[in-house]
Amino acid sequence: MLALLAAHLVLGPITSAQAQSFLGRGAPQALAMPGEEPNGVSPRRADAPKPNPLGPAPQTAGTQTAAPLPQRPLPAIGESLRLSGEESTLQWPVFVTAEQARERLRLRVGYLAAISVVPEASVLTASVNDVVLGRTPINAPGAVRVIEFEIPANVLRPGYNAVAISAVQRHRVDCSMQATYELWTQIDPTWTGLVMPAGVEAVRALRDLPAVTPDARGIVPIRVVLRGKPGFATFEKIISAVQRIALAGRYAHVAVEFGAPHKGPDGLNLVIGAPDELRELSGFDPAQMIGGQALAFLPATAERAATLIVPGSGPAELDAASAVLTATAAHEATGSQQGLRLLALSRGLETKGGETLPLSHFGVQNREFAGRLFRTGFDVSLPADFIPADYAKAALALAGGYAAGLDLGAQVIIDVNGRNVASNALPRSDGDVFRNAVMPLPLSRWRPGRNHVEITALLPSAADRACEDGSAERKRFLFLNDTTLTLPPLARALRLPDLAATTSGGLPYAGAVHRPRLVVPTPDRESMSAAATIAVRMAIAAGRPIEFELGNESALQRRTPTVVVAPARALDPEVLRAVGLDAEQIRKIWEGRATGTSTSGPLAAIPGISIDRLRNDVPPACALPVSASRSAQPGPRRMRGTDPDVETRDLVSSWTTALRTRDSVAYRVSGIVTGIHGAADEAIATATQWMTDQVRDQPVAVSARASMVVGQGVAGRDPDSVLTVFTAPNSAILQAAAICLGTPAVWGQLQGRVAVLDANNGSVTTFTSNQTQILETVPRTFENTRLMLAGWFSTNPNTFVLVLFVAAIILGLSTQAMLRGVGRAGTVPPAADRADRELDR
Repeated sequence: MLALLAAHLVLGPITSAQAQSFLGRGAPQALAMPGEEPNGVSPRRADAPKPNPLGPAPQTAGTQTAAPLPQRPLPAIGESLRLSGEESTLQWPVFVTAEQARERLRLRVGYLAAISVVPEASVLTASVNDVVLGRTPINAPGAVRVIEFEIPANVLRPGYNAVAISAVQRHRVDCSMQATYELWTQIDPTWTGLVMPAGVEAVRALRDLPAVTPDARGIVPIRVVLRGKPGFATFEKIISAVQRIALAGRYAHVAVEFGAPHKGPDGLNLVIGAPDELRELSGFDPAQMIGGQALAFLPATAERAATLIVPGSGPAELDAASAVLTATAAHEATGSQQGLRLLALSRGLETKGGETLPLSHFGVQNREFAGRLFRTGFDVSLPADFIPADYAKAALALAGGYAAGLDLGAQVIIDVNGRNVASNALPRSDGDVFRNAVMPLPLSRWRPGRNHVEITALLPSAADRACEDGSAERKRFLFLNDTTLTLPPLARALRLPDLAATTSGGLPYAGAVHRPRLVVPTPDRESMSAAATIAVRMAIAAGRPIEFELGNESALQRRTPTVVVAPARALDPEVLRAVGLDAEQIRKIWEGRATGTSTSGPLAAIPGISIDRLRNDVPPACALPVSASRSAQPGPRRMRGTDPDVETRDLVSSWTTALRTRDSVAYRVSGIVTGIHGAADEAIATATQWMTDQVRDQPVAVSARASMVVGQGVAGRDPDSVLTVFTAPNSAILQAAAICLGTPAVWGQLQGRVAVLDANNGSVTTFTSNQTQILETVPRTFENTRLMLAGWFSTNPNTFVLVLFVAAIILGLSTQAMLRGVGRAGTVPPAADRADRELDR
C-alpha cells in the first residue's frame, strides 16, 4: 500500500504537468528558456501540441492530430500582439501560393490570458477573409493554450488573405470600468500560424517570394552566403539585392546575416558565387543556369531553406540579379478582396492632407457595443516630409450614439500616437444620437509616416457598481464608420534633425542628390549584418531601394548623407558629438559591456517566449544575447585634475575667512557688496544659460540599460550634411538590437534627434532638438511657405514672443516719429493770457 502511495506521489505530478501544458495551468515545453532543456536543446516550435487527456478540445476547434505538421508562423505586424479590453481584434495579411490555397489548412492559435478573464463569458474567435472559422472560451491564465481551427475549402485565395483573431473578454469579479484595463489575451507567435501538410509549405517560384516562411518571431531571416572574400563594392551590390528581395516579398521585418546556408524551414538563402564554386551546394546543378540566367530559385527542403542563387560575384552578375528582383517587385499584388485591403492598410492609409476621409476607408466597421470601455482605432500615413506643428488642426467628426442611464463621467477620448489630444462629454441622461460631433486634433501630436488614432468611449453606469445580471448585454454605444477625418493642408518640408523622416520615408537618403554613404568602421560579421539589416529596413520604409556607397573611413570626411553603424568604441568621439551624444559618458556606461561576446548569433536558434515576456507584452524580436545582456556599472573614479596642494590652499582659505572679525563695519559692507555682485552674476549667468538652452542642444544622458542609441545631426544647411549614427556597446548587441529596432511597432517610435533603445523589452526613449532646420522638398508656393513659417514659429514660441516684442517697439517708435510732425503748435497772445488769469481770480 505504501509503495502504491509513493508511486502515486511521484508519478502524479508528472502526468498532471503534461495535461496542464495544454490546458493553460502549467509551463508548456515550447516555452522553455535556453538551458532548461536537457543538453541545451531548444524545443521544436512546429510540433503539434499533445492531445488533452482530461477531455476533448472545444467543439468549435479542429481536431488535434498526433503527427506533427509544419506550421507557418504569421508575419510581423505594426502593432502589439495583445488583445486588450472588452473587445479587440488583430489582423495579418498572409500570402499563400496556389498550391497551398487548394489544400485543407488549419489555423493554429497559441495564447496566454490574464487571470482576471472569466472563461464562461469570454470568447476567442478566428476568421479568414471574414469567414468565421470557430470560437473557443478564453481559458489560459497560467500557461499558453494552443488550439486549431479548420479552414473550410475555397476560403483561402492564391495571394494575400486576411487572417483575424478577435476576443470578447469579461472580468471575473469586477464590473467597474477600471477593471476592463485588466483584461488581455496575448498571442504567442511561436505557436500561432497556418498548419499545412508536409511539402506544401515550400515556395517553388520567384513570384511567390511573399510566401517565404517567417520564423517564430514573424521575421524573414535572409542569410547571405558568399563564396570568396568580396570587397566593399561587391557588398554594396549585395545590400542592394537584399533590399530588392525584401521589397519583392513585401516583408515587414527582415533580418540579414552573413554565414553558412540556413538549414531551417524558414527564411531565405542568397548564395553568391561563380558556377564552379556552387557545385558543392546541395540540390543545385550549375547546368540549370540556362542561357545566362541571372537568378536561380531552389525550393526549401528538409535540409535547406529556400535559396536564391546568383551565378557570379561581379558587378554585372549582381546588377542582372537585381534587375530580375526589381521586375518581380513591380508585379501587382493578388489575393482576396479582404487580404488586398488589409495589405494596403498595413502601413496606414496614405494621405497628403487637405482632404476628408470616412473611417470606412480605414477598414473601420459599424459597431454596437454593450461593454463599459469602447475602443477602436485606425492608422494614417502622412508624408515623410510633413512638419508636425500647431499651425492647424485635424478634425474628427464623430457619428454614433449612446444609451440612456450613463453616469456623468461618460465621455469620448481621442488619442494620437498614444497621447490624449481631445475629449468630449456624453452629457445627456436620456441618451443621444449624433452625426457631426467635431473634435479638433492638433497637428503637433502627429508625426511623419504611420500615425495611430484610437477612439475610446468611457461608458460607466450605475448598474456596474451593483454588477446586475444582464447589464453587460445592454447596448450602450453606437459607432458608425461614416465618422470622418478631415486633414488640413500640411506643411511640406524636411525638418532636420528628425529621425521620423528617416524611419518613415528614408529621407534624406532616398532620392538624395549625392549618393548616400553607409559607413561600417569595423566590418566584422555582426556589424555588417546589423548594417545590412538597417539598410533594408530603411528601404522598406522608403518603398524603394537606397543605393548606399559602403565604406569604413571617417564619417566626417565627405559631404554626402551618411549612415554610420558601429560599436561605440569603434567610433571617433567627434562623430558622437556631431549627433548630440557625450562620447565620454557613452564610454563609461558601456565600459563593462564593450567586450561582451555571444557564442551564437541572434538568428542561430529561436527559443520559445517565456511566460513573463508574454505577460509584459515584449516584442518577440527583442532579446539580447545572454552573455551580453548584463550591464556593468562603472566603479567610482577619482576626479580628474585634482591637485593635493590646491585642496590644501582651499582648506586654509576657508578657515581664514571663518576666523575674520565679523563684527567690523568693513566686513559687513564687504559682505553686502559681495552678495549683490554674486546675485547679479548668478542672475546674468542664469539668463544667459536659459537663452543658450533655447537654441542649443545639450548632450543626451544615456541610461546604462540602453542597448542601442540612434542619433542624427546636421553639419550644414543642406540634406547632404545629415549624419545618422546607430551604435551599441559591442557588435553582438549591435546585431541583436538592429533586429529589435526593425520591429514595425518599434521602428515607428523613432523621432527627434536621439532615440535610445532597450532591446530587452523594446522600449524607446526619444529626445527632440532645439536647433532644427527646415528645407523645402516641394516647389515653392505661397501657401506652403506660410505653413512652414507658422510651423516654425509654433515650435519656437520664445522666438515668436521676441519677434512680437521687437515689432511692438518698432511700431511704437515709428508711430512717435510719424506723429511728431503732425499738426501745428498753438500760441496764446499775451493779452488773452492776462485776461484768463484775471478771470481765474
